[in-house]
Formats: sequence, C-alpha cells, structure tokens
Amino acid sequence: MILGCHGVTQRIGPDPEDRSAIAVDRSLFLCRLKYLKRHHNVIALRDYLVARRSGKPLPRHSVILTFDDGLRNFLTVAAPILKELDLPATMFLVTDLVDMPDRSVQSSDWTPLDDRICLSWAEANPLQSTQRIEFGSHTCSYPELAQLSASAEREFRHSFHAIRENLQDPFPPSLAYPCRDKTELVAEKARLAGYSCALTTEPGSNSMKIGLFELRRAVVRRHDTPEISAARVSGLIGWRGILRDVLRSLGLPLVRAWNAASSGYPSS
Repeated sequence: MILGCHGVTQRIGPDPEDRSAIAVDRSLFLCRLKYLKRHHNVIALRDYLVARRSGKPLPRHSVILTFDDGLRNFLTVAAPILKELDLPATMFLVTDLVDMPDRSVQSSDWTPLDDRICLSWAEANPLQSTQRIEFGSHTCSYPELAQLSASAEREFRHSFHAIRENLQDPFPPSLAYPCRDKTELVAEKARLAGYSCALTTEPGSNSMKIGLFELRRAVVRRHDTPEISAARVSGLIGWRGILRDVLRSLGLPLVRAWNAASSGYPSS
C-alpha cells in the first residue's frame, strides 16, 4: 500500500481553505504513524522500486508514505515525527514554488504560514541528508489535466532537472501526477522524461506486476477515524471503490444501492 498525505498541521480547528479535508492534525498524524509502525513494515518508495527490478520479495504488510505539494509544515510538523519514529517518506515538490525566494531563515517551529508556503531547496537538502526523506516531482506548476496534456514535456522535464540540480540525488526522482486522472500519453511522457515511477490517486494496493507509471495510492483524510485509517492501509476502502467503478461501468442496477450503502464512508 502507498499512502498519500498532504499537509500536517498544528492549526486549531479546520482550515477554511482546506476544502478537500486533507490537512491532518499533528496528534492524529502521530497516532496513525505509531499504528503503522506497530502493525506494518514502512519502507521507502526506493526500496519498492529496487525490489521490482531485482525480483526480491518485500516484507509482509509493506506500506510506503508519500506527501504531496511540498508544504513547509512537512519540515516543521511531519518530519520531526518521522525522525522520532525512524520512518522513511517521499515528498513530491511543485518545483516552481520551491524556486521562490529562500525562506530558510524562518523559524523551525510551526506557524500558520507553514500551511500556505512551500519548502525551500535549502530546507529540503538537510531532510534528505539527515533523515530517510526522498524528494520527487509534483510537476513545475501543478496544472489541471487538460493543461498538463498539452505541456507535460515541459512540466516533467523542467521539474526533473530542478530536483536533480538542487538535491543531487543519483537515483532518478519519482513523480506524483498533479491530478486524479492520467492518460496513457501523459504516463509515456513521464517515462520518457526519466522518472523512476509515477503515482496516481487511484485506490488500491500495488503488486509487483502493476505498471510503474500507474501506481495506486490511498489518500489520507483529516476526518479519518482509526477504523477508517486501518481500512485504508489494508486496502479495503480501495477495493470498495474499485468494485463500485466496475459495477457502474457495467451499468448494473446494484450501483445505486451500493452508493447508498457506502455514502457514509469517504472515498479514496
């Protein structure tokens, strides 16, 4: 399973700008990571890719942690928890935003501004060198799918080189598509740009046979209860969504009943 996280915050109460409910409270984030550490094997995305190439089996119940958008609260809230629990993670950067003026002189403690601004390269480098944090691309500018289809080569190529030049990691960076949907053409352009893999937000787990440029993820939500969190990491919620989509594509009358029965659960 690959989990897709976004912001981790110390904000009191919901963020009015977080309409998708994807910014997770620090205390809940800590509880979820402790659960993962007890019941699963948290591995680096790179470990999965190396295993794919070598055919080496992974530990049972392997889980990969990823973070989208490159928000600065990763530095001030999430990274210290990952360090405390000695867990690896991958952060996907919107590289045009990282290129903005250096903010490394800011406080190491969380402030509300950290939920709005992105990491600088100067802040990303120590995370890579002192913790098991990998950095990948979330494109240059986070375009919509229609825009991405037209400008994918620039978005992928420029972001790839920005990460290579500023972080100097010899392992090819990974990519997280900037929108829920992706096309075969976009996936092919990502492969040609040199990325090691690309991640979607399609639900479900990943076998050794799934395409490296269509890897699935379970998106973590702010309101997930411990039970829902366990269901996400087990893949149960993802399979519910896959079955629903299959029934819909077949036009079966069970779809309406299925949707009604599952309306109380968040989608992946």
